[in-house]
Amino acid sequence: MSERQRGFALLIVLLTMGFLALLGTQLVAAARSDTLLADNLKQEAVLEAATDGAVANVIFAMQAARDPRFQADGVRRALRIGSTAVLVQIENETDRINLNTASAELLRALMIEVGAAPAEAERLAVAILDWRAAGTNPRQSGAKASQYRAAGLSYAPPGTPFQSVDELADVLGMRPALFDRLAPHLTVLTETDPDMTTRDRVVSRALANLAGVADDTLRPALDTGDAVLRIVATAEGQGGARFSIVVVASADFQTPFPRVNILLRQRLITLRPSVTLGGHS
Repeated sequence: MSERQRGFALLIVLLTMGFLALLGTQLVAAARSDTLLADNLKQEAVLEAATDGAVANVIFAMQAARDPRFQADGVRRALRIGSTAVLVQIENETDRINLNTASAELLRALMIEVGAAPAEAERLAVAILDWRAAGTNPRQSGAKASQYRAAGLSYAPPGTPFQSVDELADVLGMRPALFDRLAPHLTVLTETDPDMTTRDRVVSRALANLAGVADDTLRPALDTGDAVLRIVATAEGQGGARFSIVVVASADFQTPFPRVNILLRQRLITLRPSVTLGGHS
């Protein structure tokens, strides 16, 4: 074999060894990535189970055991489900204004309370009623299909009740910033409007302004045993991992066949350690 041939053979050997080394590195990295991903998925499952357990604990404590330690007051409380720490925040869903039953006047008062100009609040309140009401003719200053088309939108009011609070963002004229301020005070999961016992201070001021009474005369009710509860549960795991859910539920433990009605179950943002192939996240 000539020197040139030996050199060429050596080059092939070196290239082959380099390729195999690179392939081995990639396989190790992929295996490590798969292991980290599996660990994250396992931890997420544990945290999700803990949040569900915390919600069940709260519902039973409030609506079956009438435990005075739990109140729908918005205060964050620490629980431990197994070995997992969970923070729960409990509110009464009936403290919120129902998009499907509220009058234009109440909707207008709420929007003004969160910072909308009176003219904007008036226009949007009527547009909300047009969104949920059947028919093709808009109210005065309202909005039906023709107004949505004129605004360049490809959809129109369905003429049916709101299915979720998020649907409000599609109402003609609703600004994202205003929607973000309104959403925490709205619901579609109750049957009536809130009254003066609401714990939501924004809603109470809107009601007070509408009724012409002083806000400091309002007194929140303490007994929420039969309420529709909104529970936010956040489980905390290792390495800063966190899993949160929001559940809206009612329960009836006074009948021979107790039952819990889950009206809404929604994941919030899940945070977990990032998967990296080198170094630390």
